[in-house]
Amino acid sequence: MRRSGWLSLAFGALVGTLVIVLLSATVTAPSNAARTDCVRLITSSSTEKGDLIGELAERYNNTDRTFDGGRCAKIEAFKKTSGAALDLIADGWNDLDERQPEPQVWLPSSSLWLDLLRQRGKGDLIQDGPKTSLATSPMVIAMPEPMAKELGWPAKGIGWRDVLEVNRNGGWASTPSKNAQWGNFTLGKDNPRRSTSGLAATISTYFAATGGDYGKIDSADAVQFVRGIEASVAYYSDDSVAFLKTLYEEDQKKPTPYISAMAMQEQMVYLYNHGAPTGDPKQLKGEPVQLNRPLVAVHPSEGTMLIDHPFLTTAKASPEQREAAKDFYAFLREQAQQDRFRDLGFRDPEGRGNDKLAKGVHTEGVAEPRRIGIPTGEQIQKMLDGWEYTQRRGRILLVLDLSGSMDEPFDKNRKDKPYSERRIDLLKPAIKKQLDYLHPEDEVGLWTFSSDGHEEKMPIGKVKDVREPMKQLVENLIPQGNTALYKSVVDANDKMRREFDPNLINAVVFLTDGENTAAGTTKDQMLQAVDAERLDNSVRIFTMAYGAQADSRVLDEIALKSKARSYKAVDPQSIDKMFVNVFSNF
Repeated sequence: MRRSGWLSLAFGALVGTLVIVLLSATVTAPSNAARTDCVRLITSSSTEKGDLIGELAERYNNTDRTFDGGRCAKIEAFKKTSGAALDLIADGWNDLDERQPEPQVWLPSSSLWLDLLRQRGKGDLIQDGPKTSLATSPMVIAMPEPMAKELGWPAKGIGWRDVLEVNRNGGWASTPSKNAQWGNFTLGKDNPRRSTSGLAATISTYFAATGGDYGKIDSADAVQFVRGIEASVAYYSDDSVAFLKTLYEEDQKKPTPYISAMAMQEQMVYLYNHGAPTGDPKQLKGEPVQLNRPLVAVHPSEGTMLIDHPFLTTAKASPEQREAAKDFYAFLREQAQQDRFRDLGFRDPEGRGNDKLAKGVHTEGVAEPRRIGIPTGEQIQKMLDGWEYTQRRGRILLVLDLSGSMDEPFDKNRKDKPYSERRIDLLKPAIKKQLDYLHPEDEVGLWTFSSDGHEEKMPIGKVKDVREPMKQLVENLIPQGNTALYKSVVDANDKMRREFDPNLINAVVFLTDGENTAAGTTKDQMLQAVDAERLDNSVRIFTMAYGAQADSRVLDEIALKSKARSYKAVDPQSIDKMFVNVFSNF
């Protein structure tokens, strides 16, 4: 062949190849992230898998998946505790707290919340269909390994009756090694009205108390048993991450665990032991990290509940959103995404684990947990109503900032209503409303503070005795002076420690709208004074940052040192919500 002919053939082949490449480029669909015509689908997930759902939503958005003749979906993922989401769905979704948009897909931890929604007569807010599960995880009693072994684990099963017996016999000093330094058996438990772990633990204790006969929920023996378990609760968090984060930070620093056990999902134990105590997948290590006291997942010997993580579509979803939801669910059930669930310690949708999970939660060779029967929605509601009387009662000192800044507009940098209203005027109705919510047998007292420290307005007494006079005192509060924040925190903590009642949750609820402006007590002195070694003999200080000018960083430090939680209200609409969140710990 002549050289010119060979060149012509080569050129022709090159042109043909370019044509094929260009044609391929024109028919390859862009990722959905680049498209502007996708169906918007909002999801609300329970917090323990919220970051994972966000990660998988981003993965979905970066595919070129289509459905229903070429339509695409763009997922927006948010997270909220299952109980909080239930309330919002039932009430029409007006999220004043976090301003999250109303979801078309709800991903609670458990179908129990759907049962409760139906019990409220609001089941029609969820589209009819099967309770399709994404993954599962049993509720466990998570314990620092030395404490579990002290009770005979793993050779001996541990159940709720063991928790009861330890404290009835005098705490850890009554066990074989007589570890008096561990104090009482202190249980970390979430509020069952807000958290799946708390709800599942409450159901499990009633199951243990009645031998599985939920018809005996109201019996005297069952009530006494559940009250005995609740007596060991440190306080009622709305998210078990609060306990895990503190326990993890102290593992290398302090020789004694500050808490004996936590009721939570097995999956959270796996994350803790793999370096991700807050549930953030970015923190996860491939192998268990070196811990002085790793957590072990103790399956209650009486039986436990398998938490099923359903995928639910709301009735308000449009036909297009329902089709998008079906496609997103199908995507989440594909092997690649299911593998990611396994990476984070979840079991498969049928409840099967694997060797890596067993190693990560220290249950190699331990028999699979016995699954308990699921109560009806009516029975669950009855347990929650009963919990109001069996739960550990609180002894609360409410400490309010009454410095001159409380006389200023809520946000002095904004002049438009309602931000122009005085801070004290917005605060008064919120306090009075919360006093109405407290149980009559709780105990509460009132301090205010300004320039010279605190002033006792109402000594601590039973809510049923002090509620009305305290409301009148609140109505007549007049701000003036500076902010002796540090000194007032120390004084409140000292008072509650002197009067510590081991049968109650001893706590300070501390609210301020500013920062310390008084001389004397330093920040370091204050933090040293409130440092809590254990949760059975220390005072928890729950802090409330009121408005944009509050020193929220210092308030976070106070709550962290006392093993409590911090909260904030950055606009007037979230004041009531802040009080509800704080007092739900009691």
